[in-house]
Amino acid sequence: MRGVADHDRGYGERDDDPVGGVMGEERWLSIQRRGFSPRGEDPVVDLVVAMHVRRLIGEGEAFEEVDALIPSLCEAASVSCDVAEAADAITNVCDVISFEFCFEEANEREVRGYRVAVDGEGGIEVDPWPFSLPRVVGLVTGFEQVGYPERLVPVVAPFEAGPKGTIAASR
Repeated sequence: MRGVADHDRGYGERDDDPVGGVMGEERWLSIQRRGFSPRGEDPVVDLVVAMHVRRLIGEGEAFEEVDALIPSLCEAASVSCDVAEAADAITNVCDVISFEFCFEEANEREVRGYRVAVDGEGGIEVDPWPFSLPRVVGLVTGFEQVGYPERLVPVVAPFEAGPKGTIAASR
């Protein structure tokens, strides 16, 4: 869980770097390098973060740097590279959910064999459902976009996530 929560740890706590192609490549790569550098506090977290960053980078020198770390991180975490790849698929699903949730718009997309649907009102469906709990309910905290990061106005949004066909039926 901590690995998924910290998967973008290269960014600052209240960064205001733009999302998407607006940020310069060198700035983005420096953030990603900060993220995938092992911290040694928890080998599983270091592995989850490195797998995530490797997926985002996709190619080039920084990709080769993080890709070369993966075998030693798998060994430190006592998992096979196959298990790490399977876990990265779930991290990818969680990342897409958190990204899409922030826009507060309905959207549906495929992510590594999973269908992720966000209804824009706090409902999230994943098919097939990869989690052990029958559904997940909680709160997401953030800040209003206007004035951020100089003016921090908290926003709390409830969410409910579950298998296909369960969220709309429960509302």
